[in-house]
Amino acid sequence: MNSQNTSKKIFGIVIAIIVLAVLVYAVFFSDKDDNMANDLTDTTSQGNTQDAALPVETTPVDTTKKPGTVSMYKDGTYSATGSYRSPGGADTLGVTLTLSNDVVTDVTVAKGAGDNTSSRFQDKFISGYKALVVGKNIADIKLSKVSGSSLTPIGFNDAVAQIQAQAKA
Repeated sequence: MNSQNTSKKIFGIVIAIIVLAVLVYAVFFSDKDDNMANDLTDTTSQGNTQDAALPVETTPVDTTKKPGTVSMYKDGTYSATGSYRSPGGADTLGVTLTLSNDVVTDVTVAKGAGDNTSSRFQDKFISGYKALVVGKNIADIKLSKVSGSSLTPIGFNDAVAQIQAQAKA
């Protein structure tokens, strides 16, 4: 009987340690995400909803046509609004993209979040998407998870598909 009580006590202690570890993990990462969202929100709270997050350094883009290549898309600046569904409901993301010889030379996004959580994830997306897009051939752009945001890229990809249709040569 004594060993049974000892086993129950040990089991209780193990469970308490696991619960404590989960709580510490949740608090540490929750604070980190909230601070990041606050930092990003502070930069966008002045009314600027386009690319207000961290600056992204890009390398120069060679947009000269190679001999014998034909552009699939007309040069120019195009805009579209992509949509996607999040747990909070319908969200949108406005995309303005500049093409030169099928290569994206500039891109901006405008938030269209339906709630605070979606807004936070759109901020995360804005902090990291440019490096994945500028300098790339538009036909090759298909984003998945960006800076921890997995749904916002769906709206971005929707807008890019619309822009591809608009820019077809």
